[in-house]
Formats: sequence, C-alpha cells, structure tokens
Amino acid sequence: MPTLTLIQSGPSSDAAYRTDLIRRYIAASGDEFAELALLAEAARYDKANPGQSLVDELLGAALGDVA
Repeated sequence: MPTLTLIQSGPSSDAAYRTDLIRRYIAASGDEFAELALLAEAARYDKANPGQSLVDELLGAALGDVA
C-alpha cells in the first residue's frame, strides 16, 4: 500500500477527516462503487468547504508513486 502524506498549507481542524477519506479511497482501490461513493462524499465536502479540493487529493493519492 502506498504511503500517504497529507500536505496542508496551514493548521486545519478537519485534517483528520481529510486523511481518513483519502485512506478509505486508497483502500477501496478496485471497487468502482466504493470509489465513486467516496468521490461523491469528497465533492459534497468541497462544495461546503471551498479551498483545497479534496476530490483532487483523492485522485492524486490514487496515482501513488506516479504523482
């Protein structure tokens, strides 16, 4: 399993949530429905919390060492 480093530009009260969602997305690798559900959850989060895109973080994390 790839290692994960969450990069935040500043302290965030929701860093644990973001990290958990990324870990769940990586763990769901290969399960299309689980991945889509997590991407939808991240999209709802992004809509409610403008700023750094959680969807982009999920997609980047899925690239692993390629990114």
